[in-house]
Amino acid sequence: MLYIQTPKLYINEPGSIRNCGKYIAGYGRRAYIIGGRRALDIVKDDLTESLNENGIEYEYSVFEGFPSNNNISIYAEKIKQSGADIVIGAGGGRVMDLTKAAGFEAGTAIITIPTIAATCAAWAALSVIYTDEGDFDGFRPAQRCPDVIIADTDIIAGAPDRYIRAGIVDTMAKWYETAPRLNEHPDELPLDISVYGSKLALDLLLDKGLQVSQAARNGVKSDSSKAVVDAIIYLAGFVGSFIGGQAYGGFAHPFYHSARRIPAVRQKLHGEVVAFGILTQLILENHTDAEVTKVIKDFDVFEEAFTADEIGLADDNDKRIVAARILDTFEGTVIPDENKNVESIVQAMIHADELVRAYRKEQ
Repeated sequence: MLYIQTPKLYINEPGSIRNCGKYIAGYGRRAYIIGGRRALDIVKDDLTESLNENGIEYEYSVFEGFPSNNNISIYAEKIKQSGADIVIGAGGGRVMDLTKAAGFEAGTAIITIPTIAATCAAWAALSVIYTDEGDFDGFRPAQRCPDVIIADTDIIAGAPDRYIRAGIVDTMAKWYETAPRLNEHPDELPLDISVYGSKLALDLLLDKGLQVSQAARNGVKSDSSKAVVDAIIYLAGFVGSFIGGQAYGGFAHPFYHSARRIPAVRQKLHGEVVAFGILTQLILENHTDAEVTKVIKDFDVFEEAFTADEIGLADDNDKRIVAARILDTFEGTVIPDENKNVESIVQAMIHADELVRAYRKEQ
């Protein structure tokens, strides 16, 4: 059986926030809006005006914590008490994950308005759940994606360039995590879609990503901004929308979730940690130093080639904690069986760190 989970509408135009009310109006008449403080500063005026123009009542709520089970229950109750039939999330991945889970629990339509392109959380039919302190706590699968995604490319491309660089590498990682599975499962259509969709995103980002991230750093918008935003949100979300009878685990994303056990790692963006996870994965897959260094070079173009210290894994004990958690929590990681042990994973992290440092010296 093949499940296909996609939004009903994906709106990816510059200035689309100013017209969002006409799309939202098809899903209800009262909205509960959850957003990060900075995100609401960016969207509130245009969003409010468009909701007013379309006769939609609304209530705003600032969210600054983590999408924990506790916070999801609190916000689901707030949504119910407000009488809302729509929940709108505006911001980054934490807000998206909270909005989706609370909205599904409250039984409302769900609209996501990403203000950064650091992940594909605005699309995904699941929420990543954290503890109240920010450690990884699991996943909440959903029966559907958000109903509408409003990806205003002016807003997203105008965000600090750190976010789009992290989103670029996080999206590139999806190809590295899925491609090794092709030999194991040659006739699985959902896997084929994931791999080839991820390769399309990878090629697009290697071609256009640097131009867009440099433009964002200079406070301008590139002609390629829309394509890069689409790769991070649409393509990355799309490849996860086809679900067959088997899940195909990667390594870099389990690495990220497991590394959040270490408090220092929580200061880094999702894609920044995933980048180091990809280098570790390649070593565990027995790629040569030259092959890994080529990927380091690709990541370095986006300033995403980090050492272990830089992502918050200061000593070997931290690495062992992460390695043990990967093995205990995530089944089917895409590494050879002979390397599915704590010491091999730790040594791969150490070697990834060494290769990044060696690459820097050569530059």
